[in-house]
Amino acid sequence: MKTFVISMLAAAIATVATVATAARIAPAASPAAPSSFGESIDVRVVNVEAVVTGAKGVRVPGLTAADFRLLVDGQEVPIDYFTEVTGGQAVAAAPAPARGSEAPAQGAATAPAAPAAIASPGEAVGTNYLVYIDDQFSIRPRRNLVLDKLKADLGRLGSHDRMSILSFDGHKVTRLIDWTGDRKALEAAFAAAEERPTFGLLAVAEARSDGDGSQMVEESGAAIVSLGWGIEIGKRAVVAAMRGTPTPPGRKVMLFLNGGWGLPDLPQSDTGAPSAVNQPEAAKIFAPVFETANLLGYTLYTIEVPNALSLGISNDVRVATPATPLTFAMSDLGRNEVVLPPNPSIPQEFITTSFGRSLHETLEVMANETGGKAMLNSAWQNAFERVTADTSSYYWLGFTPQWKADGSRHKISLEVRRPGLTVRSRSGFSDLSRETEAQVQAESLLLYGASKSERPMKVNAGLLRRVSLLRRELPVTVEVPADALVPQVEDGVWSLVGTLSVATLGRTGEEPHWRTLPVHFKSNGIPPAGATTNVQTIIKLPLSTRKLVFAVGGEHGAVHAWTQLDLQTVGRE
Repeated sequence: MKTFVISMLAAAIATVATVATAARIAPAASPAAPSSFGESIDVRVVNVEAVVTGAKGVRVPGLTAADFRLLVDGQEVPIDYFTEVTGGQAVAAAPAPARGSEAPAQGAATAPAAPAAIASPGEAVGTNYLVYIDDQFSIRPRRNLVLDKLKADLGRLGSHDRMSILSFDGHKVTRLIDWTGDRKALEAAFAAAEERPTFGLLAVAEARSDGDGSQMVEESGAAIVSLGWGIEIGKRAVVAAMRGTPTPPGRKVMLFLNGGWGLPDLPQSDTGAPSAVNQPEAAKIFAPVFETANLLGYTLYTIEVPNALSLGISNDVRVATPATPLTFAMSDLGRNEVVLPPNPSIPQEFITTSFGRSLHETLEVMANETGGKAMLNSAWQNAFERVTADTSSYYWLGFTPQWKADGSRHKISLEVRRPGLTVRSRSGFSDLSRETEAQVQAESLLLYGASKSERPMKVNAGLLRRVSLLRRELPVTVEVPADALVPQVEDGVWSLVGTLSVATLGRTGEEPHWRTLPVHFKSNGIPPAGATTNVQTIIKLPLSTRKLVFAVGGEHGAVHAWTQLDLQTVGRE
């Protein structure tokens, strides 16, 4: 029996639980293992899709791997894979430019091996378009305008392209259609998406609840603060969508329809133009989204959905307009009438909103960090035309980093050796620890549900008892399927390794609090099918806890088994 300590975070209370782990695995004869069995070698490839343009923005074809310089954290690394894709087809590699006929100097390093091709010349390279519809801040008629345009442009899908459509309502991600190239099926899925409810007007009502219309003009920044939780769960949902959607072979592209991820800033001054200094840093706040995209190989194309928030929550327009009655006639919001004094020091045409500026910054950051583009303002009217044009021709590079699972983030810089050319590509990747990877994947289950490959897991709970004014205590035994763990041979002894993630949930929509730790069991050999190993623990919980989530991860933290425990079904002392 092995004993270790879990430190669980729940609300503002740090609790400690002691876990007694007993491996109950039926003995099995230890087979002769190959010499490499049990070695943990991570060969995941980081894909870098690059668009190269000349001085006038025209695409530049015909480059070779030798024309690129790939740097990770400022250090040049070899390009292991390289293919040029034009019009959705791989093209034959151009001959490498001559480097001179001189013999290499004595002791000089030999030239690196030519990178392997990702696809054969003439082979079709499909693109997988993951359409993610954020209904949380959308208004139905305006969202449907965007969906109608996307539906009308389905003819731009190539013969090897695929599309999947997801929708998020503020609580759960729903898959409307799995990967398919069937245009009729996709049209039906878009039609179903248009029938789904939206919640943008509720967000406006929340923001307006702090005061009347004139007060909203005074306190636009503070009013949007109430939207913070919605953005937080929205970030978790889009991460869950990317992680919970296995893709067919080919390039990965996400069309992210959003109109509500603007951030609050400090109240604006009565004089002068609004300052960008007051804006929170979108690159830090939304890093989980674009870092997940970079880790999984997605290029993000963010599409601004026309939204009432940028109209209903405005800056103090008194600094931008003359003293005349101004009526806002907005079909989704009603109307509001105010009288504004003049301010001649400000240009009359300046009536942008802090929300609108922040929304544009957010969408641009997420797209730029992954090598994509942001479709802002009226660009939604031909968004799919723009996206397919941008993703059909590119350079596809790949390299294999030395994965350490240490939680570090690494910067990618791609340069073109030829002068006068510019390149657009993703900016980095994260080397998540196994524990962090497992926690993120387990949290995705709450928003997206389990995949067919994940196994059920049984938890036997004892009696819930109160131990203090604000805390309760629950003994549990988690029956972990042995095949959810990774078998390894260490010094001639078999073992099973993985991760155990436990989360506490309070009220509906409340952010879960996770704790993930490695688990390690000794075994007499490879366990037979159906074998389990038990984890026994006493968990101390805050009084507000209503549900527990348990998830077991294997190699790279991939979740293989999970379950939930509703405390209302548990007996009390």
